[in-house]
Amino acid sequence: MNKSLPNPLQILIYFVFAAGAVLLAYLTYANLDKGFIFNDEAYYLSYYKNKGESLSFDRTNFFRIFKFLYTPNIYHFRIISITTLVLSNFLLCFSVFRYLNLKGNIFIVSLLGIFLGFESWAISNLIIHQYIGNTILVNTGVSLILISLMTQKQVIQVLAGFVLSFVLFNGNSHSIVIAPIFVFIILCDLKRWKANTIWFLAGFITGIIVYFTFLDTLDNFIYQFRFLKDYLGFHKKQHSKTFMVFWCIYLFLNAVLPAAIAYFLLWKSRFSENSVKILDKVLAVIGIITLGLFICSSEYYIFAFIVFTHLLVVRFWTSKTESRENKYLVLLILIIPYCLAFGSQTWFHLRLPAYKYYYFVLIFICLIRLYKNILWISGYLLAVSFMIYRFPDTLKTKGWKDFIFTEQTEKVKVNGYDLYLDKQRKKDIEDLRPYLQNQSNVIYSSNHLIGYLYILDAHPPIFYYFPLKDYMHYIIKKVGKTPDDYIYLESNDYPFSPKEFVPLKFVNHPEQYKVIKAGRFTLYLPSQYQKK
Repeated sequence: MNKSLPNPLQILIYFVFAAGAVLLAYLTYANLDKGFIFNDEAYYLSYYKNKGESLSFDRTNFFRIFKFLYTPNIYHFRIISITTLVLSNFLLCFSVFRYLNLKGNIFIVSLLGIFLGFESWAISNLIIHQYIGNTILVNTGVSLILISLMTQKQVIQVLAGFVLSFVLFNGNSHSIVIAPIFVFIILCDLKRWKANTIWFLAGFITGIIVYFTFLDTLDNFIYQFRFLKDYLGFHKKQHSKTFMVFWCIYLFLNAVLPAAIAYFLLWKSRFSENSVKILDKVLAVIGIITLGLFICSSEYYIFAFIVFTHLLVVRFWTSKTESRENKYLVLLILIIPYCLAFGSQTWFHLRLPAYKYYYFVLIFICLIRLYKNILWISGYLLAVSFMIYRFPDTLKTKGWKDFIFTEQTEKVKVNGYDLYLDKQRKKDIEDLRPYLQNQSNVIYSSNHLIGYLYILDAHPPIFYYFPLKDYMHYIIKKVGKTPDDYIYLESNDYPFSPKEFVPLKFVNHPEQYKVIKAGRFTLYLPSQYQKK
C-alpha cells in the first residue's frame, strides 16, 4: 500500500481483510457437509462419478482435468475445491500486488483474495466445474507470468503456458481469455517479448500434448463438437444464435461505451488537470450510488458497479505516475471476467457474482494507487464490511440452491459417505429408492431431479437436458434404445410439460406401462422393469 496512507488506516485494512477471510472460512467449512444442489451440483458430480462416459452437449472437460482432486466423499471434495480456489485467488493477489510494488504487508492484504473467494460462491455449488476450474487455471497462470516477469526467469513462462493450455478444454468458449493474456505477455516486456513468447508457447503446446496423451482423445474431443451441433438444432430457444449478439451489445452499452466516452473527452481536453478532476467527481458520485445500491438493493447494484469499475480504469490510465506495464495489468484484470463469462448462455450481470473477485481487486488497486483521500478507502472498506456482515444470512436464506442450511439435519449416505439433507429430501430418496436404485435407464421431468438419480446411482440417457419430445427421440436412438426401455420420473413440483412431453404418449406401448405414485413423484414403469 502507499506510504501516504495513515498508519491507522493501514491497520484497519489489515484487520477487515483478515477478519473477513477467517470468519467466512469458518462459516464455509463448518457447513460443507450440509445440503445438496439437486440440479447443477448433481450434474457436475455425475461426470466425475461416471468418468465422462455418458453423452454430453457441454463444451467442457473439467472432470478430466481435475479428476486427480476428485473424491466421492462430497464433503471432502467441496473442501478440496473451495480451498484450491481461494488459494489461487490469494496467489494472484500476492503476485499482482508484488508486481505493482504495493507497500505494506502484502501477505495480509492478499487475504482479500481468500475473503472474496468464499464470499463470491457463498457455500454454493463448490465442487470444481468449468467456472471454478477456469478461475483456478487463470489465476495460477497469470500469477506464474507475473512471477516470471518479476524474477526475470523465463523458464517459469513454461509453467504458465502449461497451466493455461488446459483452459482450452476446461471451458472451450471461455478459452478466449488466452488472447488478452498472450497480448499482455508481449506488451509488458517488449525487450524480451520473443523469448517470453517462445517459452510460454513451449509450455502451452506441452500441455496440449499431455491432455491428448493422458486425459482424452482427439476423436472424442471432435465428437463433442459434432454432438453440440446436433444439440443446438433442438435447442434454439435455450441457445439462440442472437444471444451472444445481445450479450455483446449489453456489455458495450453498460461498460465499453461509458469508458470510451470518458476517455475520448479526456483525450480531447489533452488530459488536462481540470478534466481529470471532473472525472474524479463523476467517479465519486457513481461510487456513492454504487455503494448505496450495494447495501440497499443487491439486485441492481451491478449495473452501476460495472460502469464505476470501467471509469476507474480509465482514470488509472490517465495517471502520469503509473508505468505502462502497470496499466496493461489493470486492463488485463478488467478483461478476464468478460472472457470467463463468454459463451455461458446467461447474461453477464447474472454471471458476474462468480467473477466479482477480479473487480474488487482492481478497484482496491486503483483506489490505493490513485487517491490519498481517506474517504475512498473508507467507502471500499464499508462495502467489504457489509459483505462480511451479510454473509451469515446465507445459512438462513433459500435462494437458488433450493435448500436452507439450518434445515439440513438428516444424515443420508451418498456414495457411502455421510451428507446432511432436510427431512423432505431424505423422505423423497426413500420413496424413490425401491424403483430407481441402480436403474440404468431413467428419463426425468426436470433438471431439479438429477440429484435423486445421482444419490440412487440411477442413470439417464444424457445429463442435464431439456425434455423436448423430438430431442429425446434423437438421444434414445443415439444410444441404441427405444422409448419403451425407460422409466419416466415426474415430480409434482417439476412435472413434464403437457404441451411437449407426455410419457404415455411418448412410448410405443403405453398399455405395458404401470403408473406408480411414490410420495411427491409419479413413476411410469415399463413391463420389463425389475427391481435391483
